[in-house]
Amino acid sequence: MSVIGAPDDVEAVLSGFATCEFATVALNGTPVAWPVVPLYQPERGRFLLTTTIGFAAKAANVRRDPRVSLLFSDPTGSGLSAPPTVLVQGTATVGEQIETVSDDLLAHWARVNSLQPMSRFFSSTPPARWFMDWYYMRLLIHVTPRRISWWADPAAAPARMEFSDVG
Repeated sequence: MSVIGAPDDVEAVLSGFATCEFATVALNGTPVAWPVVPLYQPERGRFLLTTTIGFAAKAANVRRDPRVSLLFSDPTGSGLSAPPTVLVQGTATVGEQIETVSDDLLAHWARVNSLQPMSRFFSSTPPARWFMDWYYMRLLIHVTPRRISWWADPAAAPARMEFSDVG
């Protein structure tokens, strides 16, 4: 059950989209965005993202400025027909510990493997695990929504939900 309580079509986007664009604030104050595989945790009212320690700019940006956004704009692979575009604006936290195994991380990898079956290859052979061990050392980023905006019609004004505290 979702503690966010968004309309069904928005909840379907949050849980069904394979990817979204994750934006943080760079050191110079400009926004920078990356494609990510989000794991929506509706019962906790948050999203889980991860980043490898080899490419930790996302985590560094979040630690410096926790304001972030997630844009769900491409329904490819979701099975949804004409879903709304959804923008989640919120705050993020980054765990201090490098994770290799945790319940959250295992749920993340299960999602990635279901979306990209070939990714299993990289974790299933000893040579791949040896060469790519750095890739599986992850920092967990949790995003808590503060505002959700969505557009069923991009030419119209968005609908919005505001949150003071979720989860």
